[in-house]
Amino acid sequence: MCRGGKGNVNAMKLAKTEFAPWLGVFETLRVVDGIPLFVKEHGAELRRAATMLGLNLTLDIPGAQKKLPKRSGRWRWVVTPKGTRALFKAEKCDPVEPIEVSVATVRLGSQNWDARFKTVSYLTHAQARRMARTPEVILLNEHRHVASAAGGNLFWRRGERLFTPAHEAGCRCGVVRGFVLKRRQVEEGHFPLDDLFEADEIFLTNSLKGIVSIRNVEGRPVEAFSSAASLRVEYEKALKKQLSGS
Repeated sequence: MCRGGKGNVNAMKLAKTEFAPWLGVFETLRVVDGIPLFVKEHGAELRRAATMLGLNLTLDIPGAQKKLPKRSGRWRWVVTPKGTRALFKAEKCDPVEPIEVSVATVRLGSQNWDARFKTVSYLTHAQARRMARTPEVILLNEHRHVASAAGGNLFWRRGERLFTPAHEAGCRCGVVRGFVLKRRQVEEGHFPLDDLFEADEIFLTNSLKGIVSIRNVEGRPVEAFSSAASLRVEYEKALKKQLSGS
């Protein structure tokens, strides 16, 4: 489960030092024609992560939103000991075709902040993606249990049952992950890699890309996309509702 936490005293002390390059958290929102999506949910995630690291969240979200250009792209909120910033980058967000993934050789620490939160210390995820021979890569934790993808959260289906790694396995709670959990019965837990290889369907979730089907894992083809397809329909409806202001 995704719970909040008390700020760490040592982190609060380090936040006052001049050099703490690891100490910071961020959230990235998709923006469509100047309208940011799932603002409330991203704000809750940012507050939860900032509290855990002992950081002070000072972002005026409504004020920052008024400054957004009427363009599409990504809007990133960053909280560090020096304050909170909002950064916008214009870019297209085209539909994503089913992708191929591999398994990273680097491991996540399931208890580490950089596994459970979107911290500016993003090195393990970046290293895994840089070393991968595929567009996306699966990360395991120190127990060789499935944790996440480098750039998203993972779900898979066997028969009629959906599965996803527990937050405690080393994944981020994630806004789109939360969207899926609210709309489907999903079993959260600590799963070995073999469970993923035996899946009938696999997909990942990401706030910029939405719900992305996986067609191949380490050379093993995955040919079913039905659960992801139905969830995408619901997700697109939710996006249109937000864009219409209803």
